[in-house]
Amino acid sequence: MKDYIRAALFSTMLLCLSLFRCMPAMAATNVASLEKQKTSSIFLNEIGFGSGYARGTLKWDADDFSVYPAFVRIGFNINSLVGLSGGRSTLQFALEPQINTISGPKDGVEAGCGIGFRYFRQLADPVNLFFEASFAPMFLSIDTVEQGAAGFNFLDQLGAGIQYRLSSKTAVFGGYRWRHISHAGISDRSNDGINSNAVVAGLSWLY
Repeated sequence: MKDYIRAALFSTMLLCLSLFRCMPAMAATNVASLEKQKTSSIFLNEIGFGSGYARGTLKWDADDFSVYPAFVRIGFNINSLVGLSGGRSTLQFALEPQINTISGPKDGVEAGCGIGFRYFRQLADPVNLFFEASFAPMFLSIDTVEQGAAGFNFLDQLGAGIQYRLSSKTAVFGGYRWRHISHAGISDRSNDGINSNAVVAGLSWLY
């Protein structure tokens, strides 16, 4: 296994281990302090992690490539900022640090942090439908005809899926994401874009 892939996988494991280590402390937070926090305009309401599988085609190489996402999800309820009320709809601002392993004609990684929004709509008591959009400033480690030499890019994603609550404090989620890599013309190299389709799933702790 190449050194940069090994380093990416090791970093992902550290992220997951750090998440598990912080769960007991978060669970110990008393109810009163949580209620006080939720009177503010924006508050933490989800920490989770996820993975999945993406597949796309390099236009010029006419070859398929696979991506194995690994991400941590940190979500903030912003209902009060946008005037949403009631218990059936939630708008979430989210950060997603991620290290995604690429396998194909060239092996490498995508590494960055997603910034975006996820809108939840309750379908039934334990089930929420969600729609999401994000962009991630990121480093693409492989050279491609589409994007030129390895370097800075953006990973744009649009998606939809289902969140299922296992309890008042935990949930699983799964969905589809359309992915587009581009540097938005801010670098002096080719910018044809790289598209792929992904399925993702994960586990979250809710607050």
